[in-house]
Amino acid sequence: MTIRTAILSGLLLCGGIASGKDELSFKETVVPVKVAPDQDSITASFPFTNTSAAPVTISKIHVSCDCTTAGAKDNKLTYAPGESGVISAVMKTGNFSGTVDKDMTVHANGSAYKLVIRAQIPDIIRMEPRKLEWTRGEAPSSKTIKITISRELPVNLTTVDLTGDAFNYEPVTVKKGREYKIIVTPKSTDKPAFNTIWVRTDSTVPRYKRQMGFLTIKED
Repeated sequence: MTIRTAILSGLLLCGGIASGKDELSFKETVVPVKVAPDQDSITASFPFTNTSAAPVTISKIHVSCDCTTAGAKDNKLTYAPGESGVISAVMKTGNFSGTVDKDMTVHANGSAYKLVIRAQIPDIIRMEPRKLEWTRGEAPSSKTIKITISRELPVNLTTVDLTGDAFNYEPVTVKKGREYKIIVTPKSTDKPAFNTIWVRTDSTVPRYKRQMGFLTIKED
């Protein structure tokens, strides 16, 4: 054994060279957050402790979405053995609905730690289905989009618009503030078409002010 090999072996046994094992221990790596109907952003905290025998330095925090930002509390990046800290993340809820996961990766001393914000965003307005399809040449029969408003936040449908002119449509109030439907009929199915349908409401919450659907006549 050479002197160089002996030195390297000794360092590995003593933990002097990073072995790639986890040195930061997170209390939780997935944090669920329940979002209020009118909440446009949420914050999640990920407490951790340096469980190694050496200082650990956070070199980078990578987020998977522009809607999310993350950083260490007080911008502290280096943690002594046994020292604790917190990674804080802020997510903009935008037009998301349902259960939405946004992850980030903390890089420190050669190791990577995946953290997840699990946002539970109320689905106040439901469009079912969001996409209506016809096949070229089929009978131009009417199809229906059903719009349902949850009990949490009464919302009224105000206008319906199309980006094109390939379809006729008729908004119908089933129960004011709670349930609507839009009856859509192709003017013709002789050629392919694609229109976007916009449903606008009187909601004061930005993400519920308008909903988008799609109307398609596709090739056989």
